[in-house]
Amino acid sequence: NEKFLFRKIAAETLLVPIKDNVGDMGSIYNLNDVWAFVWEQIDGVQSLLDIKNRLLAEYEVSSREAEEDLFEYLAQLKEIDAVRLT
Repeated sequence: NEKFLFRKIAAETLLVPIKDNVGDMGSIYNLNDVWAFVWEQIDGVQSLLDIKNRLLAEYEVSSREAEEDLFEYLAQLKEIDAVRLT
């Protein structure tokens, strides 16, 4: 969703919702390294399998864990309307 800004500031990675062209500072989401990595992969072109495979290449995690975590994270992003699944 283009109404979210993704910013890396110092050691923090933030996802900020935009309302009426202004950042909603009361609803900032602090992403850990893995979720920031996933967010950067979501481009509307890559499949979930592509993103899962990138997770497996980047982190020491089992295929099952990567898939479960990816689906959990995407569900959370969908809940806050940060992504639209097609």
